[in-house]
Amino acid sequence: MVYIDFDGVILDTEGLLFEEWRKLPNHHLLSEEEKIKYIQKVDWSHVLKHSLPINDSLYYLGEMDPNQSFILTKIHSLENEGVAKIRWIREMGIKQSVILVPYLLKKTDMVDAKDNILIDDCLNNLDDWIENDGYPILFDMNDDNYDSWNQLNRKNYPKVFSLSKFRSKS
Repeated sequence: MVYIDFDGVILDTEGLLFEEWRKLPNHHLLSEEEKIKYIQKVDWSHVLKHSLPINDSLYYLGEMDPNQSFILTKIHSLENEGVAKIRWIREMGIKQSVILVPYLLKKTDMVDAKDNILIDDCLNNLDDWIENDGYPILFDMNDDNYDSWNQLNRKNYPKVFSLSKFRSKS
């Protein structure tokens, strides 16, 4: 099975998500808890509607077997973020099942990593995936060997900058 992260792999939500955050005075000094509360209150429908797909991700998702590929996404709120992501995914015609991962859980708490692939832009998620006998692949949209949080891929996880490699053979 192939599990695909959403934010930073399918859709570039980061810039728009934190646009207002960056305007807050001393935003860099706010706690993780305050950041989570901010993300929970964001209008996710607006963020998703105005964010751009990454490297033809929607096309390649459409080319993948939905019985062999799943979207595995962390969320900070079910009613706001979770619902908005699922509605957006379905509006885009994406057929893959969506597995929502509550913020306080790991992706490996929701699915079995063993012998499965995770495509993710966060090295911390990939570290946990490999610790659970899965196959990690860094989604490196800039092809610079850094994840979306500017962490260097020191473990040299295999990288992709597109989902094209994972489409079904016709």
